[in-house]
Amino acid sequence: MIEPGAPPEPAVESAAGASTPLLYDQVTDLPRLPLLMGRMSHLLAERGELGLLTIQIVQERPVETPFGWQAFDALLRHVARFLEAFRRDHLRREDDLAETMVNGNAFVITLSPPRDRTRLEPADLQRIKARIREPLRASLVEALPAGAIDRFGCYLGCAQVLHEPGVRAERLIYQALDEATADALRARSQQATEQGTALRTILAERSVSAVYQPVVDLSDRRVVGYEALSRVSTRLFRGPEQMFRAAQAANVIWALERVCRERALGMLGPFPPGLALFLNVEPDSIYDPHFRGSATLELLSQAGVQPRQVVLEVTEHSGVQDFKAFRRALEQFRSQGFRLAIDDVGSAYSGLQSIAEIAPDFIKIDMSLTRDLHQNPIKRDLMHTISKFSVMTGIALIAEGVESVEEMQELRRIGVRLAQGYLFARPEHPRPDARLDLLRDACPPSGRG
Repeated sequence: MIEPGAPPEPAVESAAGASTPLLYDQVTDLPRLPLLMGRMSHLLAERGELGLLTIQIVQERPVETPFGWQAFDALLRHVARFLEAFRRDHLRREDDLAETMVNGNAFVITLSPPRDRTRLEPADLQRIKARIREPLRASLVEALPAGAIDRFGCYLGCAQVLHEPGVRAERLIYQALDEATADALRARSQQATEQGTALRTILAERSVSAVYQPVVDLSDRRVVGYEALSRVSTRLFRGPEQMFRAAQAANVIWALERVCRERALGMLGPFPPGLALFLNVEPDSIYDPHFRGSATLELLSQAGVQPRQVVLEVTEHSGVQDFKAFRRALEQFRSQGFRLAIDDVGSAYSGLQSIAEIAPDFIKIDMSLTRDLHQNPIKRDLMHTISKFSVMTGIALIAEGVESVEEMQELRRIGVRLAQGYLFARPEHPRPDARLDLLRDACPPSGRG
């Protein structure tokens, strides 16, 4: 970090005339690597070696909206705060923390040899990496919404820099950064291997449980349905989205979705005929013969649920490649009475083309648009537009991820009728009751419209 009394960082004038720092990151407020390069070069020459620990932030799921980048920036800020606290509490003062310029998504901790030794052993780096990994993961799980965490990955890598007379220190440091990045990506590959093994165990033991979250009508102040969500106990998956991405990569998505559907229906219990049951389904699973055949209808019959009560919620972790074939496959389900929803509209692949091609009965707005809706004029305008589109087309609109009374009230003012989120109930088993008292207390009654 900059020493007390050091001159301010250089700045340049933007086109608008504002001063723009060159050497500090605008999101995390941490110095960029070039600002610390002089000190790192000095330490390398003085001590003969340095250790580099990198924390790579990887987008596991494409982000195609500005609101996805807000989640990304929030993650960067949280990791920066965690690492600064870790450096302060567990590392010596001369160990510096910086963010690199490479894609703006990697942090670097420089480490010098321990006090009682002149050499920094590889085992020292591995120990520090292990000391950071689990607390960082726990901190992210506690601080960030599950939907945000599932879209990104944090991977740690390390490398040593050895002083070589006659070779520029910058060249040695950047070479070691490349090695540390490769080490982090190997950790990502190892995680994928471990997840594949865990998936095979989950499928063999059918060790999936189901929880349910209510969908509420903000106008009528009642529960209109439940979304079934899958859960597994292994810590290898931060959440269901990561598990389904791993299933896609391992080419076992059909098998995983079969188990999830069986558990969602098998654990459901008596289900009133007036309620809708939302079941998540990947686009590719629409072609699964087991899903398209009589087995699904038999499962519904055993659970006491009619096809007209079921809403197949298309959850896209990869885009639909052939909409014409997809529509043909969907017609079989529609002819049996199933309804359709598109999930996560406003994020990743679930966009306007999916709505136009599929013509769903419901569209579910991604939580990134709902979050702090009352404080963001652009989000409000977008929600207004989507709400008007919903009325014009007759497609019911559901806002996901509602967590505050203010968000709920803003949705009501805009005209969004259906919502779900932690404000009303967390996903649980058995089916939880929604906190309809919030609607009575915070929302005045309104007529149907």
